[in-house]
Amino acid sequence: MIAASELRKGDVLKVNEELCMVVEVTNGVTAGRVGGVTKLKLKNVKTGSTQEKSCKQDEKFEEADLSKRKSEYLYRDGEKYAFMDSETYEQFSVDKSCLGKAADLLTEGMPVYTLCNGDELVTVQMPSTITVKVAATMPPMKTDSSGNMGKQATLETGAEIMVPNFIKEGDLVKVDTMTGEYIERISDSSFAKHEVHNIKEKKKEDRKK
Repeated sequence: MIAASELRKGDVLKVNEELCMVVEVTNGVTAGRVGGVTKLKLKNVKTGSTQEKSCKQDEKFEEADLSKRKSEYLYRDGEKYAFMDSETYEQFSVDKSCLGKAADLLTEGMPVYTLCNGDELVTVQMPSTITVKVAATMPPMKTDSSGNMGKQATLETGAEIMVPNFIKEGDLVKVDTMTGEYIERISDSSFAKHEVHNIKEKKKEDRKK
């Protein structure tokens, strides 16, 4: 069992005998209530439907007993997405409905984790964020909750997201793979450092094999 305050995005829970992934989690305090409150947004990994839930931070949840394996995204074939197990090199396909919004953020060679319940594939877990290039942007469309103008952008993966007005074609942006939402703009120098770090980490992993 795990307390609500300890939950993180990507955790998979068993709720009313259904497997649900934590998409969003916010810990805070509500006036008039003793102790903190955790607000959760959960996605049913089988149906894709979402629900929001508020609970005490010490409320316990049952974690799903899933095996986790490293895999790699290969290519798309219609509504199917092909992956390869990084250890056995076995290839398998996943329906787009299982991936949700994350499907439009996949890039060839992207490392992911597959979560399985026995021999049954439950879901594919992508990195929590990715850095991707903006392929095109539209003129400003609407004002966001902060009063800033936003506009629609198409990423090089084909995904369409809302971005701040200052984002332009060719910019690198960080995107939340759970929600498909823009997080921030990334400078070329920051991206280069990030890539060097990833290469070093991959070499470490290769040496362990």
